[in-house]
Amino acid sequence: MPHIAILGAGITGVTTAYSLHKRGFDVTVYDRQRYAAMETSFANGGQLSASNAEVWNQWSTVLKGIKWMLQADAPLSVNPMPQWHKISWMAEFLGNIPRYKSNTIATTKLAVAARAGLTEMADHTGVDFDFTPAGILHFYKTQKDLDHARRVNGLLAQGGLTRTELTPDEVLTKEPTLRGDILGGFWTESDSTGDIHKFTVGLADWLKRQGVTFKLGHAVTDVRSDADAVTIRAQGEDRFDGVVVTAGVGSRAIAKKLGDRVNVYPVKGYSITVNLPDAVSQAGAPNVSLL
Repeated sequence: MPHIAILGAGITGVTTAYSLHKRGFDVTVYDRQRYAAMETSFANGGQLSASNAEVWNQWSTVLKGIKWMLQADAPLSVNPMPQWHKISWMAEFLGNIPRYKSNTIATTKLAVAARAGLTEMADHTGVDFDFTPAGILHFYKTQKDLDHARRVNGLLAQGGLTRTELTPDEVLTKEPTLRGDILGGFWTESDSTGDIHKFTVGLADWLKRQGVTFKLGHAVTDVRSDADAVTIRAQGEDRFDGVVVTAGVGSRAIAKKLGDRVNVYPVKGYSITVNLPDAVSQAGAPNVSLL
């Protein structure tokens, strides 16, 4: 069977390993940390929430970001020091503002599919990750925000997500502890929460028992792609039929080394592509994906 390398043992890397293993591939997962889920997936929000699939590529986000740079307690912090990586990312972000609607619909479809996939994984492996099928409530205190939420709801519906608009009284019935003038809200029954770190670690442990190789504590120092294979250099050097890069911000540097062999589609401000067909072993160049 084709042997695929995955760079990164966070939630994306480990769930990708599960999917490839299930489809019969040999899989090896690399991560510079000694354990899975020790970076972004260590303490992420833990929401399985397709209702938050609206992309950030809007001028309003840019204006908020500029304003927040002057606030010590801002929810977003951007170091103003110029850097090529940062400038290129921001240019990519701005370039996708015209695709705000189509990207939101596409992201919603991905989120709905991801929720179903995570549920299937948890059921199949028996991983305990404090799953709570509680639903998610969004509420609004200004007419401007509520009107925007209604427009977003139309895009989410096109992506296959069902949300219910609530009156102020219905919002308070859902969450009686809320205070202040609430104009309305939206309720997503199908959303849920869980511990992302526990899920990723538990799934990685299950995959190890199934024969998936995890090279943890192996920092990848070089990735090369030629006509026959992808070569990964860490503590040693190994060749694979394909590679999936799930290394967070570091993915961009790796993509640069792989050159035009990687297709990059910016979604929700990140670079995501799902480009790993079943026929990885077909004649031609090895397959490369950046998630």
